[in-house]
Amino acid sequence: MKNPFSVIFQKEFRENLRDKRTITSALIMGPLMGPILFAVMFGFMIQQQKNKSEKPLELPVIGADQASSFIKFARQQGAKILPGPDDPEQAIRDKTHDLVLRIDPDYAQQFRHGLPARIQLYYDESNKDSSTPVRRVQRLVNQYSQTIGSLRLQLRGVNPVLTRAAFIEEHDLSTPQSRAALILALLPYVLMIGIFTGGMYLAIDTTAGEKERQSLEPLLLNPVPRSTILAGKLAATVAFSLMAVAITIITFRIAFTFIPFEELGMALKLDARIMGLIFLLLVPVALLAGSLQTIIAAFSRNFREAQTYLSMLLLLPMLPSLAVMIMPLKENAWKMATPILGQNLLINQLVKGEAINPLDLLLAVGGTTAVGLGLAWVAVKLYNRERMLFSS
Repeated sequence: MKNPFSVIFQKEFRENLRDKRTITSALIMGPLMGPILFAVMFGFMIQQQKNKSEKPLELPVIGADQASSFIKFARQQGAKILPGPDDPEQAIRDKTHDLVLRIDPDYAQQFRHGLPARIQLYYDESNKDSSTPVRRVQRLVNQYSQTIGSLRLQLRGVNPVLTRAAFIEEHDLSTPQSRAALILALLPYVLMIGIFTGGMYLAIDTTAGEKERQSLEPLLLNPVPRSTILAGKLAATVAFSLMAVAITIITFRIAFTFIPFEELGMALKLDARIMGLIFLLLVPVALLAGSLQTIIAAFSRNFREAQTYLSMLLLLPMLPSLAVMIMPLKENAWKMATPILGQNLLINQLVKGEAINPLDLLLAVGGTTAVGLGLAWVAVKLYNRERMLFSS
């Protein structure tokens, strides 16, 4: 005689695999398309910034004849000097130019008298295309100013070093992998959303959907403990969530190979060991998500109502993930034991290449597992209530 748990698990799992809508939503759109779109967009952004940084700086200048030495210096630095427009403000608004330099009419006189000569820079900070050229122009003008200032002091017999009362000797302790983690801060967020959406439709269909189709009552009338029936349904939901997150992790790993991290001084290390640890961390989250979704679906009268409630439930994994992305959270015991938050912190550590404290790993897995089992117990209690049999 077959194990009732195994029979229910296989039934629910196979039926869900036959549902094209579920497969598309749970295993294709999020797990596959999400990482691919992220990689394509980020790769395009890197290439765009690289092109802007490497190509000659096009510098429209108004009144270039007033500052011949600066223009010569700019050309030596590889800038391409262009005639400036009559109305720099209108040219920026019309996006004819990303930026415009305007040499002040009194520039030559101020320069001869050793006074700070004014150069006006027109640009639109809200224009994304102007950010890189603006930084390059600012750096160019600062270099020119420092060079001329040093020469003026030397001509007067003053050592330019005397103007520097102190200087910063920087020691950047970041690694190429930890710098890449700044970009991959979105990874835990995507994985958490994938877990909750991966099993959502199965949790709805096996509870609210069966109540609506009036197929749940005959199932519960079988001489099988309701806890076994629920365990089979819940296991199928968790399995689908884990399948979705496994596809997401693998797709991210493949997609990241096409992003030129090295050109940004970064490195990505997402090997089999790290991928396995990430998956291990997310197993109890799948249990928590499946149990919570089953509970909410049990209170829903039909498929549509359950779908509405469970869509709102997506805020639960979003908030801790966004908090980790926005706020600098220092790891400690209670944060590691907090479901979802602990997983976010540890995944960030893994992506940075930091060593994982075994106690932190135990707290994250144990804390989330305990909450997930508690919610599963609540779901079992709900299945033992007769009102579960009816959709109204």
